[in-house]
Amino acid sequence: MLTPDLYRGVIAYPPTPFTDNFALDEEALRSNLRKLIRCGVDGIALAGTSGEFYTLSLQEIRRIAVILREETKGTKVYSIMGAVGLSTDDAITRGRISMEEGIDAILVIQPYYTPLTPEELLRFWEQLCRACPTIGVIIYHYDWVRQPYTVDIYQQLTHLPNFIGSKEAHWDFNVWRTMHQKGPLAHMSSTDIGWLVELHRQRAVGVGSLQLCWMPHKVLEILDLCTLGKYDEAERAQSDFTEFTARMKMGQGRPHIFPSELEGLERYSHQARHKAVIEAFGFLRVGPPRRPAIPVPTELQKRIRGFIERRYPELLLPPDFSSVSRPAGTLWRLPD
Repeated sequence: MLTPDLYRGVIAYPPTPFTDNFALDEEALRSNLRKLIRCGVDGIALAGTSGEFYTLSLQEIRRIAVILREETKGTKVYSIMGAVGLSTDDAITRGRISMEEGIDAILVIQPYYTPLTPEELLRFWEQLCRACPTIGVIIYHYDWVRQPYTVDIYQQLTHLPNFIGSKEAHWDFNVWRTMHQKGPLAHMSSTDIGWLVELHRQRAVGVGSLQLCWMPHKVLEILDLCTLGKYDEAERAQSDFTEFTARMKMGQGRPHIFPSELEGLERYSHQARHKAVIEAFGFLRVGPPRRPAIPVPTELQKRIRGFIERRYPELLLPPDFSSVSRPAGTLWRLPD
């Protein structure tokens, strides 16, 4: 069971891979997990937001958990599964599946259709933790679902023996820093976009990384520089990494603004674009998103690849990257 002391380092958040007919692609899932493990990650989380949890059946969740446990067993990489539902019973059902299959922790958003009162919120976490007693529990603080979390709320949950802390999934650096400095448990940011170097400089417990799925060599390069305390060089290495990522994600909640070479990309959702960019980079195999998302067509994926080759060639995997193999837990090392 994952504990606050072990909830550390770099956690990869790969998408759930599907075949062209939208079935779970078990072969691609195993291949993706092995590639991420060879990068030296501390943990891997599946069936969260980027894992399209909202499209997965209970049978698929169990199968994904089995595969995750099998691929991480003996590697020192800890395993996390999303357990997100619209009710307490739904979240407990999903959490118990992961607990039964030997997963180390679950990542959970409270029932989110309507905001909960403070009493309802605390009761939900108490009931979940007690119903799933032999698996670690991480709050997925996803600010889009309108449920604020404070240091006081986390403090009131410290009595639960399997409670770990939070994944701070938002863009408010001050909120993360407050939790990091004053929170009673382990509080990790979910993003390496723009924040990676500063999180390391602030001695964060770790980081959740989507960009390991896009350009893992850049994440490793930046973190190697951070380990040496070379933060200025790390910031320079991060600049194109952040710029490209921002250009692919820009316009969320606002009129989309994309490079003219990628005309038409604005018609597709964040999840569809995320998978299309991963396919364009070629490190992982993820396939299309499931309904209701509409997949980015192959022609546009090829234009994304061409755009990267012309404008950001240093972000493409070097030819010898497939031979990279690092021990688990060696990416997030804070300087003395």
